[in-house]
Amino acid sequence: MIEIFLFERTLSLTMAFKSCARTAGEKIAGGRGPGVIFLLLWTFFAMPAFASTSVTFPESWDLGQAFVVALSSHTSFDEPSVTWQGQAVSLDVEPGREGYVSYALLGSYVRDVRAGEHPLVFDFVQDGRRFRVNCTLGLRMRKYPEEHLKVADKMVNPPKSEAARIKKEAQLATTARRTMTVKRRWTTPPARPVSGIFTSSYGFRRVYNGVPRGYHAGTDFRAAVGTSIRAPFAGTVVLTGHHYYSGKSVYVDSGNGVISLFFHMSEIDVKKGDTVEKGQIVGKSGATGRITGPHLHYGLSLAGQYVDAAPLFETSVTALLKDMKTEIVRP
Repeated sequence: MIEIFLFERTLSLTMAFKSCARTAGEKIAGGRGPGVIFLLLWTFFAMPAFASTSVTFPESWDLGQAFVVALSSHTSFDEPSVTWQGQAVSLDVEPGREGYVSYALLGSYVRDVRAGEHPLVFDFVQDGRRFRVNCTLGLRMRKYPEEHLKVADKMVNPPKSEAARIKKEAQLATTARRTMTVKRRWTTPPARPVSGIFTSSYGFRRVYNGVPRGYHAGTDFRAAVGTSIRAPFAGTVVLTGHHYYSGKSVYVDSGNGVISLFFHMSEIDVKKGDTVEKGQIVGKSGATGRITGPHLHYGLSLAGQYVDAAPLFETSVTALLKDMKTEIVRP
């Protein structure tokens, strides 16, 4: 179903779009007038072919795994955003795909999101009007294994004296992960932060000292103390600190809700507000916080959703979009 709003009147047209519905909303510039159906139909059907606008997204995807969506057009558009899991993601507009394109890297945190149909909403302004495209994306169940770990008891049952600190650090981390900037500085594939192998994967159900403690929200790399850690994406440092559970930590914003997290470091070589380039050293790996031994925990938060970063090191935006669904939302 496509709903087109023109001059505060509504006309609904049924077309062959199974998973997206388009809404043309308020006119941004110019005067107001009566909602004449003839004018509405002329506006819709007389649109020249070169003005084609489309959205590309997966019809279904696994819980916990990152995916890419795109809004593209032969003509320019403004104020693009995509809303996923209740979070509006501000997008950049750049040359590409035979015109202009906006990309978003999204996903779902296996702990918080359930399998099933979920809304995916694109918004943009074009030719002086606001458009909304309502799509549906199906999230599939994915089985993640269980992992039993032995750590210091204080890392499972922290003393009451640490409660205020832990709460404050959690608030700081949440604020950092909610950072939303428009400029896209993430490019794919990301650079590996260290050369070591994966030692613990995303999504493992963690059991510490026999006590279940939720899901592993990142990827652990083998890294001896003092190993240089490089930024997978360019970006801006939004938080650093020595936190109770994550030890010495760095958070880097790469735009459009893409936030990289580095935990358990021995040294931090950047500070809040620093700009980092892809591959730049941000610190050294260590064994601080809740650990079983030296390693690097790399986390990737997309619009507030922790996702599995590992597959991204072997792919690109182009490859991810190749087999996805593309729908023309404005002929």
